[in-house]
Amino acid sequence: MKVLSFYNIKGGVGKTTFAVNTAFEAARTGLKTLLWDLDPQASASYILRIAPKFKGEIRRVGEKNPRLSKSIKETDWPLLDILPGDFELRTLSQSLQERKRQANRLNLSIKYLQPDYDLIVIDSPPEASLVSENIINSSNLICAPVIPNYLSLNSLDQFTVFVDQAKKKRTNTCAAFNFVDQRKKLHKEIIQSYLGTDPRFIDHFIPASSLVESMATRRNPIQCISPNSIAAEAFKNICEDLLTLIND
Repeated sequence: MKVLSFYNIKGGVGKTTFAVNTAFEAARTGLKTLLWDLDPQASASYILRIAPKFKGEIRRVGEKNPRLSKSIKETDWPLLDILPGDFELRTLSQSLQERKRQANRLNLSIKYLQPDYDLIVIDSPPEASLVSENIINSSNLICAPVIPNYLSLNSLDQFTVFVDQAKKKRTNTCAAFNFVDQRKKLHKEIIQSYLGTDPRFIDHFIPASSLVESMATRRNPIQCISPNSIAAEAFKNICEDLLTLIND
């Protein structure tokens, strides 16, 4: 079983759309997949039509507790389950601080869930916190979505430093460009400068698309909205890249 997390210190870079579409695509390949929505905003849960409600005490997150699995919900798609988000997750860092081995507590929950899944995909909150440290230390691969502008690239550098300082084990990282509009000179220049030269970036990127924006309205993965679109093909390619990296 592998753990793939989408994380960036900066918000608004598309972590949730990456997490939802990658988890959906992984399930389509035959992997029994759990999408764990650890963002208090619970956007991934909303897109997959699951009420953002975590059943029980927040302390179950970070424990080897059989009651944690009672919060898992089946989605409308085969092989794809979700552990929903909840606004109460905003207190998770405080809860973790009160426990021993506070930066590695999430591993206990993941080890309990491990037998039931081939892949766990985590949608992370946009912050540098104890929750983030736990996600880093429980992941086999962390992917940072990046918008092609210099503020987002600066946040990627901060992400790289934070991960290197926080990780207690070998955790691989990568980045992928999102919301790319090649009609914009800056976007085109950055894509040309970084792809193929900066080893942090995978080869494929997600184009700017109104279809991706419509996911929240239509409450579906992009592949269900428009399976033959450029955006759907891009997420399929991203998923293939990430599954290759995580299994290397």
